[in-house]
Amino acid sequence: MPKGKIVVIDDDAKALSIARRLLEAAGYEVITTESPLRMPQLVQREKPNLILLDLEMPALSGEHVLDFTTLFDFLREIPIVLHSAKSEEELKSLVDRSPAVGYIRKTNNGLAFVSQVERFIAESQRSV
Repeated sequence: MPKGKIVVIDDDAKALSIARRLLEAAGYEVITTESPLRMPQLVQREKPNLILLDLEMPALSGEHVLDFTTLFDFLREIPIVLHSAKSEEELKSLVDRSPAVGYIRKTNNGLAFVSQVERFIAESQRSV
């Protein structure tokens, strides 16, 4: 039985593949999409424990995706974590002014990535 379900949204197929591999190895069910426009239907159908959202996507930036999350009640119930290579300062500022609960900087350290995801999931379960 998986530890939880995570939706990963990123336009980079390699980044999606890496996130899937790391998170599945840690015991999570992972659903990926390259299209931020699919997020509402995907989240409503899959009911994940966490959404990892890339910010720099050509079709629709992660910042714009965050704007429309407030339009759907079911999206407000699921923690959104930004996943980006942007600077710490930019990410902190965006979290402060958005519905995102936090951020994870993109890194080559798979253990740190999984550990941070697990921390966000644990925090969200405590607040329920």
